Formats: sequence, structure tokens, C-alpha cells
Amino acid sequence: HDHHRVDEVISGTRLLKPGLDGIFATALEVCWHDEEHEASKPKVRARFVECSEWTPDPELQKENERAYDVLMPLRNTELARVPPAFEPLSSVNSRGAVTTMGRFLCSLLRSSLNTSRRQRQGQVDAVLLMGGNVRGGTDYPLGSFFSLEALEAEVKGDETVGVVPMPGWLLADGVEATHAGDPIPGWMQFDDGVQEDTDAEGGPRVTHVAGKPLDRDKTYRVATKIGDLTNGQSKPLTEYYSAHPELLPPKGAYYNVQSELMGFFARNLWRKIWEAIAPSFDGNCGIEGDPSECNPAGRISVVDGDGDGIVTVEDIHVALRDLVGLSVDDSEQTLAKFVHRFADTDGSGDVTVSDFETFCAEMPEVYENQKWRLAFPRPKNPVGAQTP
Repeated sequence: HDHHRVDEVISGTRLLKPGLDGIFATALEVCWHDEEHEASKPKVRARFVECSEWTPDPELQKENERAYDVLMPLRNTELARVPPAFEPLSSVNSRGAVTTMGRFLCSLLRSSLNTSRRQRQGQVDAVLLMGGNVRGGTDYPLGSFFSLEALEAEVKGDETVGVVPMPGWLLADGVEATHAGDPIPGWMQFDDGVQEDTDAEGGPRVTHVAGKPLDRDKTYRVATKIGDLTNGQSKPLTEYYSAHPELLPPKGAYYNVQSELMGFFARNLWRKIWEAIAPSFDGNCGIEGDPSECNPAGRISVVDGDGDGIVTVEDIHVALRDLVGLSVDDSEQTLAKFVHRFADTDGSGDVTVSDFETFCAEMPEVYENQKWRLAFPRPKNPVGAQTP
């Protein structure tokens, strides 16, 4: 199940794998030069070649494009701009290197898990994901946005993480063990608060966690795929958690990665809608100022398309496009549904002025910090709500 290219001999058998996504193919020649002796051994020649060196078959290329047309709504649905620190964004060789996509996903997940919200507490110091869980194998164009298609391509829909206590020495040893040899599915990816350097002998050394120098005696809270802790990819982690299963969380405490990130994007985008509605209300748009100056009735009037006092999924979809400036596809409203679900504070199924009143009071506490605001474009011509 290797995603990278493999050419090695195992117990006398040559194993050839060209890797994932049809980027490379194996050109294989098997030739018998002695026609008179059936038992003569053939000569085998093999090399990896890039598929792009050949002209595509026209009919197959047309069929391929037709099949991919169904992905266009996902491709056109923008979830976030990619901060410069993660560019150029790439998930290529996630089983042999720490990729920018791996760091981006882990950093987003850490921020999401640390975002203050109703009925959840507890900070996460780091997020670790094995490279086999970052699946896209793609180099993304510079300046591109992170789309719904990219999220579904990079992370399986059923992928989950849990939070475990992890001593600093184990975190370092566990990560370093996966970076010390050939590419493996367990090659550990980590968030931007974790830093790794090389020692005097050129080996990997974790130096920082949560943006601070590593404390080998400290117990950190780490979000990771629980099954990966005992799958043998990292010997230090496997030995420790196999001996201490009581430290592993129950399945009911797991977080689905796609749902967690979609919820995070929804919260961020709701705030972007909130800010874009009426920056003219006051200097802080009611975000950090007096909640009594927030004007919930005025704000809802901007988003409520038909003026019936209820903000629909369609209204949110239009606001994402017209107020926030996101790229959206009219046939794909998954993101708008997540934003609508977050805006529905009482779970009634409708977003009304009472929900806006709740956000006027809660908005100062919604976010962990301001860093991910850079991941979203600010509208050039914000629309202001009129004070009734």
C-alpha cells in the first residue's frame, strides 16, 4: 500500500511500485534471448517514467474530463485562503517528509480544537498526524485557496482523532523515530507550533512544542489518530501506549477531522460575515466593543434576503459570495449549511434575530486568537446595515 515509488528485491523477488495518482508508470521489459531452452531465465529491465511524457488518448482524456466535471462544485467551494507560511502548499511525499499540507492541516485542527465554544473545554498543545493520513499527493498552485475538494482529497471522511496525555520525551522520541529512515506511512506530520532540527550527526531532533522549547518532563495534550499510537509505525509510541492503554480516550471522545475542520471554517466565516455586514456601526463592529452597540436587528436585515426575519442557507450562501468574497458554486451549499448550523445558536433550525442577539454577547469569546483571520479575504466594499 505504498504511495511512494518502490524498486527493491525482497527474498529474490523484485518489487516495483510506481506510486499513487498515476503520475509515474513502470516501463517493464521481459525478454527471453534463448528460444531453444524454455527454462532459460529472461532478462528484466524496468524503469519509472512520467506519464506526462506520452500524449493522452483523445477519447480517454475526454471521458476523464467528463468524470471530473462532477467535482467542479467541490473545487469551486473556497474554505480558506492559504497563509503565506504554508506556501507553496503541497502534500507530495507526506510519507517521507513533513509537508506544508501536513503542517497546515495539523495547525488548523489544533486551532479548531482550541477554539472556545459551548460545552467544550481543554487546550491541545500539539497535533500529530501520520503521513498516511495526508493522502492527496498534490502540489497546489501558488496563491490558490483551500477548497472543499482539497479537504476531501487529503483527509478521509471517516478519519478521527482523540486527545491523549504525552510526556515530552515520548513526543520527541515518537516523532523522531518515524523520521529516521526510509519513507513509511507513519512519517509524522505536525502543526506549526512544533519545530524539528537536526543533531550533530544529522539525525532529527524535536526542539519546540506549542511554540516553546521542548520540556521533556512536561506532559503535553496531543491530538492524534488513536489507532496510530499502537500500530507499530513509531516504536516508542507503540511500546508506551500498549503498556498504558488506560491513557487512551474512549471512542465517544473522538473528533471527526473533516467535521471538526468544517465547523472551524464555519465559525471563522460567520465572523467574516458578521464583520462585513456593518463596519460603520462602531470602531470595533461590536466585536470587541459594548454588546449594546451591536444592533442585531440592523445586522440581520442585511443578510435576510426576503425580509421575513429568518436567515436561510441560501442567504448564507449569498453572503459568503457577496459579503465575504469567497469563491462558491451555486450547486454546492455544504459550506453554507455548516455556517447556518453554527449561526443557529438554539438549534431551532432557523437563524433569527434572537441568534444575532446571542452572538452580540458571545462574539468576543468565539476565537482562540486572530491568526487565522489572515486566511480569509476581506471584502473590498463591505455592505453596511442601516440602523432602524
